[in-house]
Amino acid sequence: MKKSIIQILIAGLAMSLAGAASACAQAIAERINRAELEEGGFNLGLFVQGERDGFMRFGWYTDADGVHLWDRSMIISSSDYESFAALLDPADLTPLTVELRYHSGIHYYLVDAAFADEQVSGTRSLHGPGEPTQSQPIDHARRDGVIVRGAVFMLAPVLDLEPGDSVSFDWWVPLRDVHETVRLTATSVVTIETPAGPFEAILIEQRGGTPGNDIYVDTETGRVVRIDVVGRPVQYLALPDQDAAG
Repeated sequence: MKKSIIQILIAGLAMSLAGAASACAQAIAERINRAELEEGGFNLGLFVQGERDGFMRFGWYTDADGVHLWDRSMIISSSDYESFAALLDPADLTPLTVELRYHSGIHYYLVDAAFADEQVSGTRSLHGPGEPTQSQPIDHARRDGVIVRGAVFMLAPVLDLEPGDSVSFDWWVPLRDVHETVRLTATSVVTIETPAGPFEAILIEQRGGTPGNDIYVDTETGRVVRIDVVGRPVQYLALPDQDAAG
């Protein structure tokens, strides 16, 4: 049976998308600063409308198993707390396993996913006191070159983007089990103010995901020192050393 023109176009589009995803993964792999990938992270204070309201503690390290990515973040006023861990393939930073526990009010969400061969499998569940657990399976094809959402805050410093550079990729959002296409663009070197003092930083704009972020990477240390959430009165800012643990 002859294929219709639409079938041919759909097949061609699928091949093009797969090729684009592979090319993005290759671009990321080629840009990785392997020394920065060994160990790194940051501890930022969360500010809402200029008032301190929590923290973001984020880091990674590499061992024989791969790249271990972790995040402990809290919004005090809304009782939101996130504990996130992922194991990444050191070759291209695609995920191998993802674990997320997100508390909001009296409820908490659990996500547990494994990326093996060409499949993603696991569960998403919602828990509350005195309530039946609501669970949904994660069971779909693995998208080539996909990055887990939280890894973007590691990519900004380890890809060594210079003003004018950009890279695109798909990220996977664990809480919603969806993919979004994201672009990181290094726009300029700017001077910024934080509670820890001024920094000369490369501004890296993350666009395409929800929400967008402006990520500032210190030119001297390569550390993330500020994150502005686009369209929201929310900032994550470097703190003086004596306040960094608070």
